[in-house]
Amino acid sequence: MGFGDEIMITGYAKELKLKYPNHQIVSGNRQKGIITDSVIFNNNPNIKRFSQLQNMQTIWIDSYSGHRPYFIKETEDKYHWNENHKVKIGELYFSKQEKEFASDILTSAKEWWNKEKKNMYKKIIFIEPCRIKTTKNNASENRNWGIENWKLFLNEFKNEYLFVQSIFRDSEIIDGIFKFKSSFREACAVLNKCDYSIGGEGGFTHAAGALNKIGLFIYGGWIDPEITGYAIHKNIYINIEGSPCGMKIPCKHCKKCNEIMTVEMISKNFVEMLSN
Repeated sequence: MGFGDEIMITGYAKELKLKYPNHQIVSGNRQKGIITDSVIFNNNPNIKRFSQLQNMQTIWIDSYSGHRPYFIKETEDKYHWNENHKVKIGELYFSKQEKEFASDILTSAKEWWNKEKKNMYKKIIFIEPCRIKTTKNNASENRNWGIENWKLFLNEFKNEYLFVQSIFRDSEIIDGIFKFKSSFREACAVLNKCDYSIGGEGGFTHAAGALNKIGLFIYGGWIDPEITGYAIHKNIYINIEGSPCGMKIPCKHCKKCNEIMTVEMISKNFVEMLSN
């Protein structure tokens, strides 16, 4: 939880700004007076960063670490989801430099394909197969479909589709796809120029939602896409006993959900997404 939370905040801000056009919108911990100052809000006319505050009426979005609209409470071992929450489509406003970066990356990706492959690719697909490891809890592991599964999936399609992957700390490297280093915002700018997106539920799910990009995202049984998912996406959710668990400690339920989501299942849904 991080950039994805902040993209969701931009959705709340957009809705509030329409309702209260003469107010400034900020996010953070209202009780403590701490304002969230995120790069996700760059160039966004609907939400103020700390340096942009003016002497005018202010509306707070009460969203910060440990307190989010999509869960009722956070305990030591789990998140207790707010089943009434419906995600608002967020926004990302790119700078000229970010747009140029994305164009250069896509040019490099196409050049790489032409050197490596003999055929023409069908579509360009942004992929995020990795989860950032965190010391806060083990939720990232519960939400991890597994790099070996992703490798098997890509073996089926990497000679037909140009997959591009943003590399960051702890990224796991997959052979046969195009990789590039970037910030999160730069990666989102690249995503904006791709045809589709695929990966695990997380920050890029919300980026794809904000950018109106069709995608396939793996939710497992950790959180229900009815709470934080987007209708434009094909969301893979395993609704078995215990779902959605929200566990922050190693979870047998999540392991079972990951085992149910076979490579064949994801491949089938991937082909269905492309055909629609």
